[in-house]
Amino acid sequence: MRQIIYTCLLSLLLASNSTAQDVVRIQNGALLTVENGANLTISGGTMLEKGSRLINNGRITLLKKGAWWHDSTEAPYSYGTGIVAFDGSGDQSLETANPFHRIEVNVDSLQLGTDITADQWYLVKGRISTGVFKAIVLSFSDTAVRADSSNTNFTKGWFDGTLRRSFDGQSANTLFFPVGDLHKANLVVMDNLQTAPLNNISYIDASFGPKPGTDAGLVLKENGTPFTMVNEAGIWYLTPDKEPTQGSYDLLLYLNGFTGLQDNSFAILRRPDSSTDARDWEVPENSVLPPEQSSGRTIAGGFARRNNIGGFSQYGIGMTAIPLPITLIDFNAYRIDPAQIGLQWQTGTESNNKGFDVEKRLDKDASFSFTAFVPSAAPGGNSNVVLNYNYTDLNDYDGITYYRLKQIDIDDQYAYTMIKAVSGSGRTGVTVLLYPNPNQGQFTIRMDGADGTHIVRIVDGKGGVIKNMQLQGNTPLPVTGLSSGTYIVQIPDAFGPGQTFAQKILVVK
Repeated sequence: MRQIIYTCLLSLLLASNSTAQDVVRIQNGALLTVENGANLTISGGTMLEKGSRLINNGRITLLKKGAWWHDSTEAPYSYGTGIVAFDGSGDQSLETANPFHRIEVNVDSLQLGTDITADQWYLVKGRISTGVFKAIVLSFSDTAVRADSSNTNFTKGWFDGTLRRSFDGQSANTLFFPVGDLHKANLVVMDNLQTAPLNNISYIDASFGPKPGTDAGLVLKENGTPFTMVNEAGIWYLTPDKEPTQGSYDLLLYLNGFTGLQDNSFAILRRPDSSTDARDWEVPENSVLPPEQSSGRTIAGGFARRNNIGGFSQYGIGMTAIPLPITLIDFNAYRIDPAQIGLQWQTGTESNNKGFDVEKRLDKDASFSFTAFVPSAAPGGNSNVVLNYNYTDLNDYDGITYYRLKQIDIDDQYAYTMIKAVSGSGRTGVTVLLYPNPNQGQFTIRMDGADGTHIVRIVDGKGGVIKNMQLQGNTPLPVTGLSSGTYIVQIPDAFGPGQTFAQKILVVK
């Protein structure tokens, strides 16, 4: 016989564990209170009639397939500070205008019949289908949307539809939007929100869906490399209530279900939310890609990443016809003896590579000059194995020498590698690496063979110091937030007392 608890014209107070009930129905004028520490388990459903109230400061758990929560109350109020857990196998449903404190989901699916608001969402398992409605997060905290330890990257539990997160520009450095479709999760992460906080925004909506339109008319290049298509697995939408007028963030899009990708040959692109035209795809203004072979550029990483994005739109994964010309694994410059400097580098892959110009600049020179050409060791300029290169430069200069490689394609397009600096004294094993240069506002500095802390100064074209940073040992130091222009990177005493590293760097946006 089905068991139903009716609460009518009186307050029912639950202050301890209760037995499982099939249905809890709260009638007009009644109040049901679940106190802190109490647990109410409901196998069937929860019905709140007009004029009733439920205050939950403990834990309410809905079990079994087909369990439901339906609230017909008209005057909005908060359910309290407790947890409502949708648990067990099968499908469950939720419909209410009143906000929860914390919702936990561990079912096959949860269907929303209205906009559902909660301070926190905790996902163990299950697809949350919003339909035409939204799941809304009230808390600004980084952890307001969390995955159970068994739900890595939200692949077992996610939102199929629109997820809205409240935003104040100050509280969170990282926001997770675990959105997806009927079959899989495609997580969105907004990272480094505190580096240059976004303004003017109260909330951000996120969703994932099929790619509208075709690739006909796609004509877009990044750093000279053309995009040939946008992956068909789907696209993401990030939409704020108002567009920011300042600030930026780093964007990570998880590639669950994306096929046909190659390392270093895919990147995040954007176009207006309503567009279906491939001609509208563009590289986000002022944004930069991570270095090749790093997380966000490889399939093994599981996501695409683009840094320093300043707005919102429809996002897709653009694909190039071939990987970028070379994958440089390592580049090193070191003094062999007072009269010679050795250069060594390795490539992991090469595509249509003619070879490398070795270029150097003495600290008394204004620019780099050609030193030698080293042809590609790859047959026909193409290789998928590690290739090693060596070059010895006759160099007895007493000061600091800067080296870089100019990689040249068979069709004479070219790109520069990182810069290495070598002392002229022969008494130090310290080298300084700076990459990429030119760049789009983000580059990295690293000292090899260094101990302790070194001061790094970024000097603008007028001689003013705009950034002071500290470089610790061999730990790479990222530099971000620079406007277009020419700067000098200075590291006093980099190679010993009085020997300063100084190199121009060009920011192009």
